[in-house]
Formats: sequence, structure tokens, C-alpha cells
Amino acid sequence: MCEPHRSFISSNLVESLRCDKPNYPSKTTIQIKKSWVRPRFMFVFENGDLNTAAHCLAENMHEPFEPFPIASVAVQQSVREEFIARVKDRFHQLAPHVALHPNFERSQKELQMGGIKYEVASNENAPAIASPIIVTDNITHLFFSTTPSGVVTLKSFETVNEASQIFIKEQPPFDVIHVFDESIVTVYELASRISGIQFYVNCIEVCLLPILPFYGMRHACSKLYDGYHYETLELGAYWRIIVFPYKTSFVSRCCCPPGECICSLQANNCCD
Repeated sequence: MCEPHRSFISSNLVESLRCDKPNYPSKTTIQIKKSWVRPRFMFVFENGDLNTAAHCLAENMHEPFEPFPIASVAVQQSVREEFIARVKDRFHQLAPHVALHPNFERSQKELQMGGIKYEVASNENAPAIASPIIVTDNITHLFFSTTPSGVVTLKSFETVNEASQIFIKEQPPFDVIHVFDESIVTVYELASRISGIQFYVNCIEVCLLPILPFYGMRHACSKLYDGYHYETLELGAYWRIIVFPYKTSFVSRCCCPPGECICSLQANNCCD
């Protein structure tokens, strides 16, 4: 007996029409965050690459409840307003799972009720209720209780000592620090004053596998790998890991006119 083809339309299909509703989720799934997951701190000095620092911070702020969020930033006073403006220019509308997150909504209400100063995106880039938030007032994350707040606190400093005091007073504890500055001396001076372990200088999201074995053995070591300088050393009462791109002025300062460097074309690291 012949069987009808699968595309054959029977009378039953016409007389008993079905409308199967697509199985779409009714709302965005949001996972409540009860504790910080390895938050990070950022220092921005006046001689640092403001564009790179602003880009890294802004991108991170659009997913504040993911692991390893940048929770706080300290900016040198002379570039404070310029840096805030560059960060805000990179803001766009938050995804629903961030804008509707209970922690984020609570932080917004607490900021409004407390009369705290903060910055959001311009209206053409994102509505205020769905914008990343930089808190520019003199408060720490303890203002938002001990759970992830979804916002970034920003303070300014004049000296390295003032910068270290901001780090010490801020909560939650940080063991990962990003430093944007063109003087490696500043980095070592800062590292000797605070309790952070990992220092990423002028970079972010760099793999530490080349240096981790030496850090685990508490063995002082420095090495070059894949364009980065890695080292581990003891400063004060803590062992530190410091990593930075070695194709920078940390190694040797270029004498070429700005924007016209030909050192790499001549197979030289930099000018003498």
C-alpha cells in the first residue's frame, strides 16, 4: 500500500488547524550576585594612555556582574575630567540582564536617594536607566552593602601616596590591579605601598602562565614572552607579579617624531 508523501495535505490538517506557540522564554534569566568574584582596581596617571584605559574600563562596565569586574578606578587629578569624558563617550545601552538586575536597580535607587554625584551616558547613546554608572562622589562600595553593585567608583589623586590611600580604603579587597602610566618607577613605588598581587601595566587580560610557576615557588624571576615582560619579586611583605608590554618606553624611549616611528622598520627596538 502506498503511503502519502510527508508534504501531502489531508482534510484533517485543514479542518483541525493547529497553532503551536513558539517556546520563547518569558523573561530574561537573571542570576542574583551575592558576592564579588575577583574584582579589579585601575590606576590612571596623567602620562598614561587615556584612550586605552578608557576603552578597557568602558567595555568592562557593560558587563559588571561577570567575574573579574573593574570595580574602582583612581585617576590623577590633572586628567580626571578628560578621562571621565572619554569613558562616557564609549558608553552604550546596557543589555537587559544588566539593566534589570536587582543589584543594579538597587544601586540606582540608593544613588538617587543619597544625593550622590555620578555620571551616565549622554541621552543619544543610552537612557539613564540603562547606562553604565561612574560614581564620582567620595564614597566606597560599602555604600552599596557588600554585594556587587554594578557600578564603578572613581576618585582622584595628586601623588602616588594619595593613590595608595584610595586603594587601601576602598572595598572589596583587590588582588588584581591595572596601572596605566609611562613610568615603570611609579609602578614599583605604588606596588610597594599596597597589598595587590597582580599588576598589569598598560595592558589587560594577559595570560600569566609563563610566570605563575615562579610565583608559586616564591622565586624572583623576570622573562620576556610573546611581547610582554613578566617578573615576580618580593616588595614589602608580599610577592608580586608585574607584567607589561616590552615594546614600550619602559625599555627605551623612541627618538622619532610622534607618529613617525621607523624603529621597527629598521629592525631596531628603539633609538639609542
